[in-house]
Amino acid sequence: MRDMDYKINDRTFFINKEVVILKIIPTFQLAEVRYVCSFTSFMVDVNALSETADESSSLSIKLLGGLENDTRIY
Repeated sequence: MRDMDYKINDRTFFINKEVVILKIIPTFQLAEVRYVCSFTSFMVDVNALSETADESSSLSIKLLGGLENDTRIY
């Protein structure tokens, strides 16, 4: 499915977790979603949604020096 094929209450996958689409903002290609097992919603790019779970390997940003390792003084 592409962004215009999604409808409210559709179930799809965000990375490897199933989500429910709550709202679609086509102008910005964004969707408000929530995990099936949660009530907390968040926004994602509709192009990051897919019909199947993505089980491919990836690296955490924390391993690349995320904020936890930031030693700068502000």
